[in-house]
Amino acid sequence: MYFPQFIVGMTATLLVVLGWTYASTGSVWESLGWTFLAGAFLQAGYFVAVLWLVHAEGRVTDDTKATDASAANLPGPF
Repeated sequence: MYFPQFIVGMTATLLVVLGWTYASTGSVWESLGWTFLAGAFLQAGYFVAVLWLVHAEGRVTDDTKATDASAANLPGPF
C-alpha cells in the first residue's frame, strides 16, 4: 500500500470514528480521545505491516545471493 493511499484511508476512517463516537456519546472530548486511540492503533498496524514487508524482501534477496553470488543486481544503465 502506498503512503498517500494510507493517509487518505486513515483520515476517512478517523473521521468516521470521530463522527460515530460523537453521535454515540455527545462528548467532544471523549470523541477526540477515541479518535486518538484509533489513530495510534492504525499507525502501529501500518508500521508492523511495513516491517513485515521489509523483512520478507530481505529473505528474497538472501535466497538469490546464496544461489548466484557472482552476479550483481545493478539498476538501469550500470
